[in-house]
Amino acid sequence: MARRFKAKKSYGNYKTSDCPFCGKIATQRNEQGMDVCRFHIKSKMQEIKCTCGSWLENKAGKFGPYFNCINCGNVNYKKGLEMKSMTTPTFQEEEPKRDFVRKEFRKESFRERKETTITSNDVEYFD
Repeated sequence: MARRFKAKKSYGNYKTSDCPFCGKIATQRNEQGMDVCRFHIKSKMQEIKCTCGSWLENKAGKFGPYFNCINCGNVNYKKGLEMKSMTTPTFQEEEPKRDFVRKEFRKESFRERKETTITSNDVEYFD
């Protein structure tokens, strides 16, 4: 019987936090106590509404950043950021859809399509 060796434990490498503004790896903290990348040290997070309708207060504790709601209590950091995307309206202008494929190419591709049947007798496909 061969024995397997356990992998070496590496402490401190399991937790990586992302910058809420750009998604890069967060290495520093801003004034609000949020983990951010070096480009967003001076930027502040907008106020976020909870699903119950009250405002979430950003806090930082022993186990990292979290949000506090008056009605709901403490809210997980990731859930709070998800609430931000749900409750804040996003206004995006609709861009006209462009047809990047030339019409000539599309017509040719329809003509050239052929159905290929592969059987077990075909040596080319089964080596």
